[in-house]
Amino acid sequence: MADIRKMPEVTADAPVTATEKIQYTGLNYPQVKEFCGDKILAPYICMGFSMLSLLVPDGFITVNEGDTICKDGLGNFWVE
Repeated sequence: MADIRKMPEVTADAPVTATEKIQYTGLNYPQVKEFCGDKILAPYICMGFSMLSLLVPDGFITVNEGDTICKDGLGNFWVE
């Protein structure tokens, strides 16, 4: 079953634009941890691939190798 990845809600008053981004390579967990703070869990291996879990307002989402983690000015995260 594929992960459902939701973008933050966009209103006419406050369009969402990423102010910062970082790509997870599977080898850069310390940099991702610094970027996300306590919203990221330690990496785990599934079928030979490194993955992370990222806490967003709707719950946890999976970050796979090659995914880009985005953060807006309010500190909200999402994955592209």
